[in-house]
Amino acid sequence: MKIALVHDYLCGIGGSERVFQYMCEEFPEADTYALACNPALTYPYFSKRPPRTTWLNPFVQSMEAFRWSFPVATYAMEGLDLSNYDLVLSSCATVAKYIRVPKGKHICYCYMPTRALWHFEEYFGNNLKASLMKPMLPYLKKRDWDAAQAVDQFVAISESSREYIRQFYAREAVVIYCPIDLTMFYSRKKEDYYLIVSRLEHWKRTEYAIEAFNKLGLPLRIVGTGNEENRLRAMAGSNITFLGSVDDATLAREYSGARAVVFTPFLEYGLIPLEANASGTPVICYGKGGVTETLVPINEPNKGKPSTAVFFYEQTSEALIQAVRVFESSTFNPVSLIEHASNWSVPSFKKQLRDALTAATGNSSHQSSDHLVQEKG
Repeated sequence: MKIALVHDYLCGIGGSERVFQYMCEEFPEADTYALACNPALTYPYFSKRPPRTTWLNPFVQSMEAFRWSFPVATYAMEGLDLSNYDLVLSSCATVAKYIRVPKGKHICYCYMPTRALWHFEEYFGNNLKASLMKPMLPYLKKRDWDAAQAVDQFVAISESSREYIRQFYAREAVVIYCPIDLTMFYSRKKEDYYLIVSRLEHWKRTEYAIEAFNKLGLPLRIVGTGNEENRLRAMAGSNITFLGSVDDATLAREYSGARAVVFTPFLEYGLIPLEANASGTPVICYGKGGVTETLVPINEPNKGKPSTAVFFYEQTSEALIQAVRVFESSTFNPVSLIEHASNWSVPSFKKQLRDALTAATGNSSHQSSDHLVQEKG
């Protein structure tokens, strides 16, 4: 059986890029594709196993370039020749679903229906890019819908993601949760700082955390870069330190030393809170979306499970300040946090994914007992 793996683009470091790496590791025999790849800006793995790219590759060498190229990028993905594959697995938050698979089956591991289209206001805010994109929105939504209808099977990363796939694409999906690499993380004695790990983009909503910690005066360290970095730096008080982009070893050290990780966005999943727990570190997070499936809040009934987080329910500095105060009067067990995170291991993810793809080929001898893949209705 000939397999291809397709990702949106590889010009950054984030959760979806990490998950695509795990897919590639599980299927070393597969050919790999992406809209574009910049080895200097993504995980080192892809320097050793570079994907085949589209004609847009020379022009799309950063996340910002991709955002401007999006309408054209959908056509570039359609132009990939995947006619010789029996099975194609796409890893998709934006354009990978646009591929055409004329002979084989297309299984789409969907992180989220394209956020820039279906959550337009939250994603862009009010800026020049939003004003330029808005007239094109109906056309782009129609193209996104059409691409989704050509997928043979959707696999969602969470129940929250599955609901959005149902809402925006009218398609059903099964769920395989994204994993974390437990071997990367460790616990150590806590230092006196809080931590944010995030791309510094408008929709990540980091600004209200900066407002909160300006008022609290507590030390906050921020890992990540993005379009909002200069604005956020200008807002921040002397108690807030920006670390920029860091390597895996530094990230693990920052996680393990933090008193708590602060998680500000509304997301369909969120690997960062689980990575924090795997480091023996609790989370203070906006309690909507995928975190409700993966974390156990200390301030709600938890059916006897050890608590892993403090939730707050408004994306405001005031709500976050109150959550920090709840956290500072609470106690978390690092051993319990690490044990909780172990439920999202990479080996488990790889097994579920292989079972799903095996089931998609009709080879019932290797189907999982959960029947992860269903035929498109």
